[in-house]
Amino acid sequence: MLAVVAMLPLQAQIDSKVKDVVQKCVKAMQNPAGVEYNMDFKVGMGEVDMMSCHIVASSKGKLSKALVTAKVFGIEAKSETGFDGTDEWEWSHTPSLGLDDTEKKDTVIVQKAVERKKSPMDLDLDILDKYRKATMKTDADCYVITLSEPVEQEKALPNEIFVTVSKNTYYLRKLSMEQEGTSITMTVTDLRTGLTDEYFRFDPQRYPDAVVIRN
Repeated sequence: MLAVVAMLPLQAQIDSKVKDVVQKCVKAMQNPAGVEYNMDFKVGMGEVDMMSCHIVASSKGKLSKALVTAKVFGIEAKSETGFDGTDEWEWSHTPSLGLDDTEKKDTVIVQKAVERKKSPMDLDLDILDKYRKATMKTDADCYVITLSEPVEQEKALPNEIFVTVSKNTYYLRKLSMEQEGTSITMTVTDLRTGLTDEYFRFDPQRYPDAVVIRN
């Protein structure tokens, strides 16, 4: 699930210690035995939670799966994307909001794919190349990295991003940012390693009430 690209351009003045921690984090999160994260994702404005999601994101080599359970203003919806090496699929479920859509069916869209497409749920740690400055401190058993001064062509990015990484395992613990009064926080609540290839295989029987559309 976790893509990695070139880490640092020449214009970024990033301390080698920060670079080393991020690179170790990337390596840990690409565990060849497979890794699954449970994450809470929240978007808020002031004290109001505008959106909250629980994400179960898994990867093993090129295989991936992500299940998102979201609440937007109290309404719950679910979606899943995955790639098993042959099939790429997307399932979505939204609740019935009125009498006229009680018979509405979920859909699973499946297509053959050579490789998994990058999705918004991918956690990229190529973020260092988007900032000119990075500082790091230790807090209990974690490294806390603060990225600031976005490069000129990335002005739309938040002025600061905070990345928290475990000192013992180098797994990501937390990612947070704030922009124009809106806060975004992603917190890892649990993880496990050691996933079989079968875990990622597309199985239409897992969606008995959905219409399967093959492209």
